[in-house]
Amino acid sequence: MSDFQIDRGENKSKIQPTNKVGKDIPSNSIAGYDEDQLKDWLEKNGEKILKDYYHRGFNTFSVSGGTKLPKHDESEYQVATKSGQGVVFTNTGNCKILGNASVEVISNGKKNAGAGFNKKGDAGIVIYSKDGVIHIETLHGDITIRSSDNVNIEAGNNVNIVAKNNINVDCVNYKKIATGNSSDIAEEKTLIHSGEELTLHCDTDNVQTSSGFDEELAGKDLRENIVNDHENVDAISNSGGG
Repeated sequence: MSDFQIDRGENKSKIQPTNKVGKDIPSNSIAGYDEDQLKDWLEKNGEKILKDYYHRGFNTFSVSGGTKLPKHDESEYQVATKSGQGVVFTNTGNCKILGNASVEVISNGKKNAGAGFNKKGDAGIVIYSKDGVIHIETLHGDITIRSSDNVNIEAGNNVNIVAKNNINVDCVNYKKIATGNSSDIAEEKTLIHSGEELTLHCDTDNVQTSSGFDEELAGKDLRENIVNDHENVDAISNSGGG
């Protein structure tokens, strides 16, 4: 017979119950206390254990504080509804809002006492983080940012855009300025199309073209046949773009 012994749980350490309320609840059970014993125990220990605890329940919601929370120490203020929605402030500095379907923050653009509201200048909704990141994510559906005027994006370092499929830009005029280098790289085909004029200009050197496919057709001879349009570019610059 094998010496391997089947562990049926006899040697497992007993699991201590997790304290849900308070901080110094004794490990011995008080479930067997009668009413008088329980009152006496609460009178002696309640103020110490439940010093910061508060709870009041109503038909559709409850308000509480000083309760233990997973991944936090405890709540300072907590409102929970019958359907499982709520708001909580923790003593570790977190605020959480949960709506089962949606959470909507609406600014009505009005001030009390007849004070004026500058639609172009006054803040309607502010999302500001002094430290840490701001994370906006949806698991399903689109994220839409829409303005009747301008949408401004400014970064102190880099702006990174990653698309698993296409990046589409639809506008009246398109202008891109790089004070350093600019690179447009396509691993497959590249098309440059203009409905009217197309100008390639270089201030300090010739316009360079090359092809790894056929040097005779797309190399030096073709490059020398491209018209250097610097005179027209200078004329436009001197006239202020008119």
